[in-house]
Amino acid sequence: MPTSEAKLLKNAFNEFNRASDSLVNYYNLLENQIRGLKDEVEEKNRELEKAREYLHFILNSLPVGVLVLDKNSVLFSNSKAERFGWRELMAGMLSEMPKMGELKSGKGHFRWNKEALTNGFGGKEVIVVEDVTEMEKMKERLERDDRLKAMGEMAARISHEIKNPLGSMELFLSMMAGEKRSAKDKKYIDYVRFGVNTIDRIINNLLSYTRPKTVVLKEESLSPVVSDILDFMSISTKSRNISVTFSSQTEGKAFFDPDLMRLVIMNCISNAIDAVKQNGCIDVTIREGDNHVVVVVSDNGMGMPEDIRKNIFDPFFTTKDKGVGLGLFIVHNIVKAHGGYIEVESTEGSGSSFYIHVPKDKS
Repeated sequence: MPTSEAKLLKNAFNEFNRASDSLVNYYNLLENQIRGLKDEVEEKNRELEKAREYLHFILNSLPVGVLVLDKNSVLFSNSKAERFGWRELMAGMLSEMPKMGELKSGKGHFRWNKEALTNGFGGKEVIVVEDVTEMEKMKERLERDDRLKAMGEMAARISHEIKNPLGSMELFLSMMAGEKRSAKDKKYIDYVRFGVNTIDRIINNLLSYTRPKTVVLKEESLSPVVSDILDFMSISTKSRNISVTFSSQTEGKAFFDPDLMRLVIMNCISNAIDAVKQNGCIDVTIREGDNHVVVVVSDNGMGMPEDIRKNIFDPFFTTKDKGVGLGLFIVHNIVKAHGGYIEVESTEGSGSSFYIHVPKDKS
């Protein structure tokens, strides 16, 4: 091979080696960059996963239920929405066009708001569901207290207005009875006096019911009190073949007047006996609350519609053929005098439950 060709070939080979070295160096550099980018992507993915977990933690820690919808399909639901039972609520939230509303279910009373998502999430909506059960119960208690207070004041005013002419009637009847009259006239006067005395006795009873109750508080356990009441009323329950169960989930003490609290619990159990009729079931439970010990009296009777449930503590309101409708009114006043409160839950056809909240501390 001529010298010139060998030299050209050698130069070409050297250039090839240099190009190969350059490619190797470039490849190594590119590989390092790719490895760096891969590490960076993995780090970003870890950060995104942490952010996702953090977001889910925040959403699951919210005191409200959150649902994300794509048309009618649920893409996401937080733990609170699961606890509220969103599947049961969905029909009510999707049946109409409104952006907000209120719903009731077996798990409580809920308020909801719906908004459309934006920024690339067209067609998707978020629904926020708030449990307002306790708020509604408190609102109902306050409204009931105001209503009963007004009714009590009105009854007291009317009673005093009636007692004034009754006193005059009694005086004149006494004067007439003292005069010389026939036996027939005296008989008629006695009838009238009996009627006047009856009215006076009813008014005095009404005044005693409407006056604030004076309680003598003692720190005791409610369990023995309830147990004694059930033993005392066992003749009534056994004669009607009513099954009674009692359980105490707490031995914690509360402040209450034993005599008045016996009257409260006895009245609630008596109502349960009337509700279940023959062969029914009554369950009495004592459980721990945040600031109260709660006595629950439940029955499997016919229950009550909402309009009756809301008015059962009103004076003279009754669904019974006999009675004047003052029993639960007295119960309400006694429990309120303790600084506690009483609630009732009932579904027509599924029984009723009375919740007597007795304070753990002196009011």
